[in-house]
Amino acid sequence: MRLNKSSDQILVYITCSCLIGLGVNLFRGEPLSILAKPIEIAEPGDELESIFADPMIREIDLTMAQNLHENGKLFVDARAVEYFNEGHIPRAIAEDDVDVLASEIESKIGETESFVVYCSDDDCGSSEDLAYELQDLGFMNILVFKGGWKEWTEANFPVERNE
Repeated sequence: MRLNKSSDQILVYITCSCLIGLGVNLFRGEPLSILAKPIEIAEPGDELESIFADPMIREIDLTMAQNLHENGKLFVDARAVEYFNEGHIPRAIAEDDVDVLASEIESKIGETESFVVYCSDDDCGSSEDLAYELQDLGFMNILVFKGGWKEWTEANFPVERNE
């Protein structure tokens, strides 16, 4: 097989590179994940100590969010500050600049203490995106409340508004 066109040669090089890369990854001691792992769901019966034993991001439901809120856990609103000001979970914090937000979280609870991130509802991906950004900045135990603001208000739980 003789390849005359540069584009054909480039295609062969790219294909070979991908196959070699996948092959090397396959035979590594600890292969890298090719697809992202879904967020693990924390169950209401889980012991909090076991939930936070390994640094990771976990999803929580409304019951667990309420329990954590009642126990004084920090809540972080992933929505834009303008929506936060219209209404949010009591004692929650919000900041559009992730670096400023990270500094505020660290000053309040440090990097290893757990906290809850939420956004508008279960279709909103901002809470998950923010959780991954904060994990990249060194935060260890992040809980994502997927039901978010919508589920919280539908349950008639307390809310705060900034005027």
